This record gives sequence, C-alpha cells and structure tokens, in this order.
Amino acid sequence: MTRHSLLSALIAPIVATAQLAPGTTAPLAAHMQEVNRQWQHHALPLVTTPVRFTNDTERIAQHLHLVREHLATHAPAGLSSTQRMERDELLEVLDRYADAGRFPKNQVLPYRNPIFIDPFGTACAVGHLMIASGDRPLAERIDAAMETGYLAEILADARFHDPVATWAAAHGFTADELAWIQPGYQPPVLWTPLGGGTNGTVDEVLALANGDLLVAGTFTDAGGTTCARAARWNGSSYTALGELPDGTINCAVEHGGTLYIGGAFNNGQVDLLHWNGEWWEAETVFASKSAEVTALLSREGLLYAAGGRAGFAGIDHGVQVQEEGSWNMMPGVLNGPIHALVFHEDRLIAGGAFTGAFLSNQNELMHVARYSDGGWTQVADGLDGTVHDLLVHDNALYATGDMVSMAGTSFGLASIEGDLAEWTRLMPNIQNYITPSPVDAPSVARSMVVHGDRIFIAGDIYTYAGLTLGRGVVVYNGAPDQVEPYCDFMGPANTIALTNNDQLVVGGSSQQLHHIISTDLTTGIAPELAVLGLQLFPNPTVDRLSITIPRSMTTTTRVHVIDASGRQVNTDPRTIADRIELDTHALAAGTYVVELSDGSHTATGRFVKR
Repeated sequence: MTRHSLLSALIAPIVATAQLAPGTTAPLAAHMQEVNRQWQHHALPLVTTPVRFTNDTERIAQHLHLVREHLATHAPAGLSSTQRMERDELLEVLDRYADAGRFPKNQVLPYRNPIFIDPFGTACAVGHLMIASGDRPLAERIDAAMETGYLAEILADARFHDPVATWAAAHGFTADELAWIQPGYQPPVLWTPLGGGTNGTVDEVLALANGDLLVAGTFTDAGGTTCARAARWNGSSYTALGELPDGTINCAVEHGGTLYIGGAFNNGQVDLLHWNGEWWEAETVFASKSAEVTALLSREGLLYAAGGRAGFAGIDHGVQVQEEGSWNMMPGVLNGPIHALVFHEDRLIAGGAFTGAFLSNQNELMHVARYSDGGWTQVADGLDGTVHDLLVHDNALYATGDMVSMAGTSFGLASIEGDLAEWTRLMPNIQNYITPSPVDAPSVARSMVVHGDRIFIAGDIYTYAGLTLGRGVVVYNGAPDQVEPYCDFMGPANTIALTNNDQLVVGGSSQQLHHIISTDLTTGIAPELAVLGLQLFPNPTVDRLSITIPRSMTTTTRVHVIDASGRQVNTDPRTIADRIELDTHALAAGTYVVELSDGSHTATGRFVKR
C-alpha cells in the first residue's frame, strides 16, 4: 500500500451526516452520502430519479452493492496476481454480506456512526472482510479498542496502522477503498440538538398552543441567539425572551395566552413571573421571607399555583388559585413541597415530597393527595417516594418520581384507576434500573408525556433492555416493567415536552448533546438539519488545528470540542479570516469531535491528537 493512499484516507473529513430517513424520496446520491460521506469524493454516475428505501438495512445493502460493483472494475494499479485474487474473492464476500442484510446495531451512540462489531457479534463490512479472510483476531482487537472508530481513526492509531495497512495491501485494497466501504449505522431512534442546542442547562421546556416552545434554564445562548435564560423556539429558530432574574426555575405554564414561570427568584422575594410581551413581570404568590412556586396548572380559566411559605414554625406548602386577578389560599397545608398538580375525575390531585399535614408526623398523606371538602386526603395507599410529575391518560392517573437511593427503592412510575383503591407499581423490577454515579445519588423520573399508548419519561435514570443501555429518557409500553431506554442523553434530563406536530423534546444537562434534543415520533427520525463537513488540518495534529469555516456559516460560529468520554475540552478557539485555529497542545492523545454551529447550520468533524 502506498503512503499516498493512507494519507488521503486520514485527511478526508469524517462527519456525522444529516439525518435523511430511508423512506424519504430523495436523490440516490443523498441517500448514499447518508450511509457514508465518502460518496462525496466519488463522482459516480448514479440515477437521478429520486428514490426511497423501505428501511436503513435496504439502504446500506444498496451502498455496499454499488461500491462493490465499482471496485470490481477499478482495481489499483500494480497489484500482483495474488493480491488481485484475494481482492476478487473478498468482493464476492462483500456482495453476499450485503445480500444477507445482517448489519451491526448501533446501541452506543445517539447518531449514525460505524460500529466495528456489535454486542451481538455482528461485524461491520470491513470487519466482516477481515474475519472472512482468516484474520478474526485483528478485527476483534480493533473492536475492543476502537469499536466506534472510523477507518481514518483506526489507521491513525499506532496500535493498528501497520496491521491494518499490511492486511489491506495483502488483499489488494487501498485505505480509501476501505473507508468508502465502511458504513455508518443509525441508532434505533435518531435525536438532534434542537436548533443547535444551548450553552447551559435546560430546566423547563413547555409546548405552547401555537406549536412553539418555551425553553428556560441557565443558558445565555440558544442556537447562536444571545438570551438571558429564556427563549422561544418557533420550529426553525430561537428568539430571546426577555431576561429572567437569578434564581431557581421549577415550572412553567401557558394560561389564557400568557406564559408563566414559577420558582424562587431574587433570593426568595419573587416566586412567579409572567411575560407581558416585552419583559417578565414579577409577583409573589407565597409571600414570606423565602417564597417559592413549585407547580403550576391552568384549567377552565383558573390558574393554580403550588408553593411554600417560610415562617417561624418552618415552611408550609399549599395551593393558591387566582380568581378575578387575586390569589386565594385553598384550605389545608402540607409538610413538604408539591411538585405536580393535575385534575382527575374533577378533583385536584397533588404530588410531591409531603407525607402529611403541616407539622404532622403521622404519614397520613404519603406523597399524593386529593383535594375535597376543604382539605387533603391520601390517594389510595399512597406512594413510597417523592412524586415529581402527574399525568392523566385514558382515565388512569399516573405518577412518576424517585426510584433508587441509598435509603432504598421506591415506585418510579405507578398508576391508579377505577375506584382509586390501590396503586400499581409499573417500574418495580429494580434490577433493570441502575443507580447513577456516585452511588448515593438518587435515580429519579422527573417528567413525562404521553403519545399514543406510550409514556415517555425524562429524568436522571439509567435503564437497560437486553444489551441496550441508556440514560435520561425511557419509554413505558403499557405493562409493569415494559420499559426500555429511548435515548442516551449523556446526562440528567429535567424536562420533556411533546409539540402538536409530534416532536418529542428533552431538556437537561448534557454538554455533548447541547442540553436540548428532539426526535420526530411520526417517523422515529429527527427533523433534518443542515449538517456540513469540516476541513481539518493537519490531521492528525500535535499542537494546533486549523478549521476552514464553511461559506454558508456566519462569523458568529460557536465551537465545541468533545473528547472520547463526552466531556467538552478547552482549545482556546480563535477566528482568523475564514478559519478557526485551535490550540491542541494540552490535549491528551486520542480522538476528538469538533462541532461548529451558527444556529442554522451545524458542521462536524473528527481529529486525532498525537
């Protein structure tokens, strides 16, 4: 193998492609570039008639057949008869591999990416060729060390450069050809950062009546738009929404066309904000030395606010209702925070951390209570952990909350219906729900929405099904323990929302996924983003990396560099004319992902630090 062919594979940009669903009618070239971006370097005459595929397996098979057909008639110059024979035999193997349609499953990353050998033992196309040629040990060593590596990354690694180059030369292939063969495999559900994401934690996402989203948190940038903790997403871009005061955001609601945010602001002097069209107006519902609104509910023209008032005897928690512009306290106060309010069978239901009436130690109101006759009564047998959200679906009441902690296990998800006699625990098999790290951190399901007959739950919760492990988002499929991971959010999720066009949106704390992500439940494929490739040089690098800014991006481009563990690292990015310079001298050796974003476009690439 020549030095030239190896270098060309290493320098070629490696990118995460735009998410083009297999069933989308589009040019064949676009579908092939979705499977492998190396197609952009091969100007083959593909059919111009738009095509669609039944599924991604069919599309990957088409990619492999087309590459195989070209390689069969375009062998590198100077091959020996032995090399040519080995090449022809493996191309026949590749053809049969494509026909079989048994490709690796991407259970690892939330975006399309190569998987060398999956947990079920299925090898990628290049790995399969190595195994078929009798070099299974090489394929398994690569998988053990670089399961998600692109061929350029594998060749750039000192452990594998010579063995892979030797194997390729012996079987008549160049590095460029192997890079073109190697497909990327999509995850079961494709997620994308909503509009490029935010630069800080998202605490609340609220679906609005007109289809927009209210997004609130600790961020100061949303999709390239400067904002102060609050923004509005209109389906294509963010706009700043005033300036939220310092403090804690607990909840949000749309009432009578007005947006409300509840929490504790300005050191407890303010607990409720409403948007007047120009700025957030502040008021205090639970006036005290430390006021806080913990839950909001709009129903039949009335606005309900749950919260706490600090006094000499402690903090009492209750519900107030706004009637004709004034707040009135409902009788009955509790000994812990109320995190959720909902109406079920025309009765107000509260869920939270309370266990009884204010100053009571009798545990007569275990975490979920119904309001009637001027006071609170426990709903059935109560629940054994703090409730964080309530939902009514098909006349059943659902509650979600704490799952695992050092104190033991609790319900996680439960439901009740009919005569409200007894709660049914829906996530009781604690072996399938793993406590986050550190070990004493709670595992908690914080927020939920329903779509069809499935309940989607966001929180700081790890779960697994078979060999699939995820964190942040799970889906409940209708029976106890029919729960599966729906995303690896790579951090705790705080909030989940469903828009009126079936976009599922999750917000929380995830640097790698930019704190807010979405997927389209109508197709299981996230909305297509403008994702561009990056030109990175020199690659591999030692102390400095130059990135050419794509012409379609603005000069207000944000730069994120993520290491192999998902952590964002500092590279002191500096813009010089049409490029960005990164200081890489302090980075540890390894593979990194770099992403540029200007709010409308995203460009990604990978580089290797030696």
